[in-house]
Amino acid sequence: MLKLWLILGCLSFELVIGIPEQNCFTLSDDSCPNSNITFWLYNAAKPNGRKLKLNGQDGFKYNTSRPLKVLIHGFANNRTQSPNFELLPEFLRIPNLDVISIDYSRLAADPCYTEAVHNSHFVGRCVAHFLVQLMHNRRLHPSHLHFIGFGLGAHVAGFASKLLAQINVRVAHITALDPAKPLFLTNNKNERLDKTDANFVDVVHSDIFLHGLMLPIGHVDFYPNKGVVQPNCGPINELSTHECYHKRAAVYYAESIHSQAGFWAFRCRDLLSFVMNSCQPNQELELLGYRTRPTARGSYFLSTNDSTPYALGQNFNDMDRSLYGKNFLGDALVSKLHELAAESK
Repeated sequence: MLKLWLILGCLSFELVIGIPEQNCFTLSDDSCPNSNITFWLYNAAKPNGRKLKLNGQDGFKYNTSRPLKVLIHGFANNRTQSPNFELLPEFLRIPNLDVISIDYSRLAADPCYTEAVHNSHFVGRCVAHFLVQLMHNRRLHPSHLHFIGFGLGAHVAGFASKLLAQINVRVAHITALDPAKPLFLTNNKNERLDKTDANFVDVVHSDIFLHGLMLPIGHVDFYPNKGVVQPNCGPINELSTHECYHKRAAVYYAESIHSQAGFWAFRCRDLLSFVMNSCQPNQELELLGYRTRPTARGSYFLSTNDSTPYALGQNFNDMDRSLYGKNFLGDALVSKLHELAAESK
């Protein structure tokens, strides 16, 4: 399996460095606050958001008993895009909930991906600094803190949590929505999100062959539709299709907040075991998304409907386990995957 991760990582890196870079810059000053990073508060009383002061001293009324969701966007996005676009309307339907959105779009602008990866460490530092100000002002308790990061933002959440841990502040929960793979395919846990970064880390993988990590890095990792192909996104050989796959992690999570059917998944050892049909639906079931239990552990697999609502409930009939014809990298890679599976037996 490690061989396959390395192959995919190299391919992703080639795709990234093949993009011409212009007007890109990296931060060298690690001081916080930073004018390139802004913080926005949303709740039922402020559905359109309010920009917060960088020192955390706003005087806004905040009840420390209320849960706080911190949304962190990905590469080439901003606070109005994924995961905010999908999640914020659903969160605003929940009483007594506050949401803070981080906007660091100037530090993660297209096509400056390598610079964005560098800057993500600094963004994490300033997110941690801002939250410490809230804690000092008695407006936040870490037990109510839930980071939700998309793509590059998932690793920003990890970096912020690592810095908070240095002052003995333990983050309660991190949700990673298709955490970015290019330049993060490493065993060095200090250079990416890891399950040790919070009391509970849940991960949704939706585009493992291009944008997202295949590696299970959470306490629990979900692979909807194998994490490979999401329905009705377009031809597999187009980049826009994979962008749709990538964002679908946020779409599924948003639907899960109020879903009646639920995104139920069953446990399997890993992706290889699933595609080789070595595991079947069993009693080890878990819900993907907002209602994932913090005691969940392992890798879980599920299918979805072809259109919204995507949740199938506990329906595991006719699950598609094949990888052939499902990815732009070609079937030669799929054959290699099967060879590696045979070698591991």
